[in-house]
Amino acid sequence: MVTIQSTSTRSFVRLRPTTDSFDLATVTAQFTRLFDILSTTDDPPTLEWLLVTDGLPASTIDYTLSVDSDLGGAIDSWCRELVPDSFEVTTTTDPLARLSPAAADATPEAEALERYRPPRYRAVEFVGCPDRRDDWQTTLTPYASFLETDTRPPLATVVSALANATVPMAVQVLVTPHADWRHHARDRRRRLTEGRDTLSQRLVDDWLTSTNTDANTADPAVNARLNALDDKDARRSFTVTARAVATTTDPDESLPELTALSTAFTPLSGDHYRIEGREHTGDDAQAVFEALRNRVAPTPDHTSLRTKLPWSDHASPALVMDGRELPAVCLLDASALPADAQRALAPTPTDEHGLTRPARDRLERYRDPGLTLGHAQSADGEPEAEPISLPPSLQPLHVGWFGRTGSGKSTSLVTAMLDNHDATEGADILIDPKGDGMAADYLRAHYARHGSLENVTYFDCTETLPALSFFDIRDQLDAGIDRTTAVEDVVDHYVDILIGIMGRDRFEQAVRSPDIIRYVLKAMFDPVHGADAFTHREFQTAVARLHETRDPPPVVDDDLQAMLAGVAANSKRSFDELMQGVANRIEKVPLDARLAQLFNHVHAEDGTGPRFDLRTHIDDDAVIIIDTGGLRPASRRVITLVLLSSLWTALRRRTQQHPDGDHPLVNLYLEEAAELSTSSLLSKLLSQSRSFGLSMTLAMQFPAQLRAANPEAYREVLNNVATIVTGNVAVDPQFSHRFATTAHPASEVQARLRALRRGQWLTTLPAGFGDAEPTPFVLQSAPLPAGHPEGPSPFSEARETAFAATCDLLEARSRDDHGLAVDGVVSRTRTPRPTTTNDDPTETPEANARTPEAATQTADEAEPWNAPIPEARVNSTLPYTSRLPPTVVYDPEAHAAKCDECSTRYDPSLTGLKNAIGCCHSLDEVDRDDIPISNISLTLTPEERRKSVFTDAQLRFLQAVYSAHQRRFDTAFEYDILYDSMVRLQEYTGIDHASVRELVDGGTLALDCTYPHKLYTVTPKGRRVIGVRHREGVAYGHGRGDLSESSLHVVMVEVGRRYLEQAFVEDDDSAAVETVPYFEHEGSRLDAVCLDANGEIVVTLEAERVNNDLLTAVPEDFDKMAACDPEAAIWVVKNRADAHEVLRGLNEPKEGPPRVEKTYSTNSPPKTFQIDQPGFSEMHTLQQLRDSTLER
Repeated sequence: MVTIQSTSTRSFVRLRPTTDSFDLATVTAQFTRLFDILSTTDDPPTLEWLLVTDGLPASTIDYTLSVDSDLGGAIDSWCRELVPDSFEVTTTTDPLARLSPAAADATPEAEALERYRPPRYRAVEFVGCPDRRDDWQTTLTPYASFLETDTRPPLATVVSALANATVPMAVQVLVTPHADWRHHARDRRRRLTEGRDTLSQRLVDDWLTSTNTDANTADPAVNARLNALDDKDARRSFTVTARAVATTTDPDESLPELTALSTAFTPLSGDHYRIEGREHTGDDAQAVFEALRNRVAPTPDHTSLRTKLPWSDHASPALVMDGRELPAVCLLDASALPADAQRALAPTPTDEHGLTRPARDRLERYRDPGLTLGHAQSADGEPEAEPISLPPSLQPLHVGWFGRTGSGKSTSLVTAMLDNHDATEGADILIDPKGDGMAADYLRAHYARHGSLENVTYFDCTETLPALSFFDIRDQLDAGIDRTTAVEDVVDHYVDILIGIMGRDRFEQAVRSPDIIRYVLKAMFDPVHGADAFTHREFQTAVARLHETRDPPPVVDDDLQAMLAGVAANSKRSFDELMQGVANRIEKVPLDARLAQLFNHVHAEDGTGPRFDLRTHIDDDAVIIIDTGGLRPASRRVITLVLLSSLWTALRRRTQQHPDGDHPLVNLYLEEAAELSTSSLLSKLLSQSRSFGLSMTLAMQFPAQLRAANPEAYREVLNNVATIVTGNVAVDPQFSHRFATTAHPASEVQARLRALRRGQWLTTLPAGFGDAEPTPFVLQSAPLPAGHPEGPSPFSEARETAFAATCDLLEARSRDDHGLAVDGVVSRTRTPRPTTTNDDPTETPEANARTPEAATQTADEAEPWNAPIPEARVNSTLPYTSRLPPTVVYDPEAHAAKCDECSTRYDPSLTGLKNAIGCCHSLDEVDRDDIPISNISLTLTPEERRKSVFTDAQLRFLQAVYSAHQRRFDTAFEYDILYDSMVRLQEYTGIDHASVRELVDGGTLALDCTYPHKLYTVTPKGRRVIGVRHREGVAYGHGRGDLSESSLHVVMVEVGRRYLEQAFVEDDDSAAVETVPYFEHEGSRLDAVCLDANGEIVVTLEAERVNNDLLTAVPEDFDKMAACDPEAAIWVVKNRADAHEVLRGLNEPKEGPPRVEKTYSTNSPPKTFQIDQPGFSEMHTLQQLRDSTLER
C-alpha cells in the first residue's frame, strides 16, 4: 500500500477542458507511453486524477492531475501532448484544500464555534469484482467503446454528481504501474485450456475424470475468457484506485445520496470483471476520506492466501486496467457532459481557446528594451517571465492599442511609455483626455524609477495651457520651408480644428463658408499685405471687416484675389449669408475662454514671455504630458489638434533643417484617439509621419469608433498601423481580418476577440525588412510599475510627501517657462508683426524711416506711422515697392536699379528695370507682376505734402490710381487696367490696406469693384488732394474719356472698343471701318461706335453701370443707340446681376413705353438673351467679354 502524507513534494496541473474531443489514436499512444514514464524509477510514483468541488453555488469543479515532483516536468509534457491543443494546462495547488470549509489558519468567529459540529462523511469506494479469482486479468470496457457508440463516458455521471453537490466533494483516481504479469497470463491460459481454472475443475480433473482439452476449448464460455485474457495488455497495465467522498461540518446541510455516483463506473464492467461502487458512512466513510486525503493506493492482493480460500470475496479496491481501459476513468470530454455538468466544470469556450505562441526565434527579436507590450501567453494561459517589447526600429510603423473601459489599457500604456522612455532618445509626448489619473500614474512611475521629474513637462489644461503660437509661420520660414506649404498647413489644420468642434456634417452644410475661411486666412498670411504671425482675434476682425465693407483684403496672388472678389460680388443677401456662415464657424473658437487664450497667443519676437515650441523639445530625452481630462469634449479635441498641428510643423522643420540627419525617435501617445475621428490631420500623421521619425501609439476602446466619422482614418489604422494590441472587441468583422491566418480565419478571430479577458491582449507585431512576422498571439499585461498606488510597490508616506512637492515644482516650472495660466489676465496687446530687415534688398531708409519701434517720442507726441517725409522721393516707386524681380535690387544711395548678380546700376525707370533684368537674365524668366511702375509724377511740393493730412504713401497711391485711370503706364510691363488689380498699385507704392481703407472712408477714393479685379477711382476730392486740375464733362473732348468716369467704366469702354474692332471692323462682311470711343452725336455721347467709310454710325456700344437713376438712364441710353438705327446695338455690363437690372430698366422704364418686352430668369446669362431691337441686339458681362471673346 502506498501512502502519501505530504503534498509539498507533488506537482499539480489543472486541466480546463473545452468542447474539443480527444483523439483516440493520441489517447492510446499516450497511455501506453504513460506506463513507461511511471516505471522509470525503482519506486514507481503515484499519478492522481482529481475532481473537486466545494459545493458552493457559484463554484466550479477543479479537474486536476498530480504526481511526485521528480516527474512533474515529464507528466506536464505528457499531459500537453495528450489533451487537445485547446485545453488549458496550468500549474496549481492541491485542490483537496477545498474540502475544508475554511482555511487552516482561519480564526473562527464565536457564532461559528457555537455551530461547529464534527465533520460528517459519506463515501464511495470502487472495487473490482472478478467472477473468478483471476478474472481481474480479463478486460474491462475499453475507452474506445464509449466513443464509437456515442455513449457518455463514466466520468460524465461523476461530474453530474459533483455539479449537483451542496457540500464539498472529491473524486480521486490513483494510478500506479502494475508489475508485468505475462507469466500469470500464460499460466491462466493453460489452466483455461486444460479445464483446470477453478478449484472444482481441478478436483474433478484430478479425482474423477480427465478434461478433454479439445472439447473444453470449444466451450463458448472458455473462449470468451481466453479472448478477454488475450485482449488485456499484461505487460503494460496499471493499478487503479478510485474513491469519492462528500463531507460537511454544517449541521443544517445534508450529505448527498451517492447511489448514482456509486454506479458511475458500472458501464466499465466486462463480462468477467466488474466494477462496483460501495457506499460507506460513519467511521468507514471517514476512513475512505483519510485514504483520499493521504492518497493511499492499495496494492493488489490477488495471490494472497485469503483470496485462495473457498467462498472468499475476490473484490479488491486495487483495480487492474491497461492503457485502453484506463482513459475511461481519467479523461473528461466536455462535449459529452450534460448541461449542468458542463456549467459546473466550466470548460473553456471555443472562443477562448488559447493561441499557440509564435516560434521562439521569431519572438526573440522582441526581447530587447523598447515599448513594453506584455508577457507572451501560452495556449494554456501561462505568461512568460520575460516581457515582449517593440524595438525602437519598428516603432515608426505605429501602434494601435484597443481596449474597453477597465481593460487595463491605461496602466499598460504607463508601463510601455515608462520603459520606452528609457529605450529611446527623443521626446515622449502623452496627450491624455480621459481624466482618469493616467497622467498622475505615469508621473508616480517616472518618479519611482528616476527619483525626479527634471526632464518632464506637464500641463494640466484646466489650469495651464501650452503657450503655442498657432497662426505663426515664422519658424517654418526660418527653417527653409516654402511659404505656400507653411500657409497651407496652418489653414488645413485650422479647418480641421473647426470640423473637430462642429462635426464634419455641420461644418460643411454651408458649402462656400469653409472656402471663404481658407481665402481670408491665406490673405492674412499674404507675403506683402499680410503678416507671418497673427492672433485669432485679428482674423475675426478681418472677417468682420470683409463682411461690413465687402472690400476683400489685398493679396499678391491673382487667383486668390479673384476668388475673394468673387465672394464679394455676390448679391447682398447671398453675401450676408455666406459671411454669417463664416462667422458662425470661427466664433466657435473664442466661445471657450481657454481656446480664445490659446489662439490669441503669439510668441514674442524677442523671445521673451512663455513659449512652448515642440521643435526645441522633440530631440531631447524628455517627457511631455498634456492632461486635457478636465475640459469639455470639444475643447479637448481642439487642444489636441492644435498640439498635433504644432508637432507636425516641428517635425517638418527638423527634417528641413537636417534632411540627412539621424533624428531621435519621437513617440506620441494619444489616448482616446477616437475623439479625433473627424480629423484629416490624424490620417495625415499616420500616413506621413514615419518619414519624419515619429511613432504614434493610438489608444481607444475599439477601432470601429473611427469608421463612421472618418473611414480614411479607419483604413489607416487597419493598413498602416503595424502593431496592434487589442483587448475584447465585440463586433468588427473588418478588424478581425487584421489577425486572420490560414489556421485561424476571420470568423474565428472575431469570436476570440469577444472572449478575451481583462489583462489579455491579442497582438500582431511587425518585423524588420525581409524578416517574417510572428503569427498573432496573446499577451498578458505587464505588472504594475513601482510607485503605482495599486501596484506591489506603492510610495511610503514620506516618499508620497516628497513626490507631491516635486509635482508642485513641476507644474510651476511648466507654467512659468512654457504655459499660459488659465486664470491669468489675457493680454490684449498684439505682439508687433515682424518688420523687414536691412538684408531685404527692397528695404530703404525712406521705406522704414517711420516705424513704431523707431519712434522716440511718447505715444501722444509721436507722428502717425508713414506720415509725410518732406525729403522723401515722391516721383518714383522704387524706394517703396514691395515687389521687384528677384534678379534686381534697388540701390537707395544711387537711386538706381541694380543687377543682383553683377551689381551694374541702371536708371530708375521702366527702361532701366528692363535693362537690369536683361543684364544677366531674361525678361522671360521674370513674373510680370514683379515689375513695378517706376514713375508716378506726384507734383505736390514738400511744403504741400507737409501740410497735407495724408501720408506720403497715401499720396503716392492716389497718384498711381489716377495715372492708371488715365492709362499712363506701359501696359505690357507695368500696369494694364484691363487685367491688373489695383492691389498691384498698393504693392508698388508701399501702402498698407488700412491706409487704403482710410482713403475710401474719407471720400478721396472710391472702390469700383472687386471682380473681376479690384479697381479704384480717385474722386474729385482726391484729385484736389494730389493737385490735379481739369474741366469735367463732355467738354473734355470728342474721342477722349471724361475725368469723372470711373476706372471700371474706363475698362468696360476699352474692352467694348476692342470687341468692336475684332467683331466688326476686322469682319469683311461688316460695313464698319473704324472704331471711335466716346463719340459725340447730336448733343449726346455714345461710349463707342463703329463708323463706315462715309463716317456714318453702323454699330453702337454702351458700357452701362447700374446707379440709382437706373429706370431713367438705361432707357435714355437705349433711345440714344436706337436713334442711330445701327446694325448692332451692344451693351456691356459689370456682371450678370447688373445685366438683369438693365433689362428691368428696359422692361419697366420710369417714363414712356417698355423698350424691351422680353424677360428672362435671373439665372440666365446675358449672352443667351434673344433680343433684336434698334437699341438692343447683344449684351455681355465684362469678364465674359474680356476673357472669353477677346484675344489678349
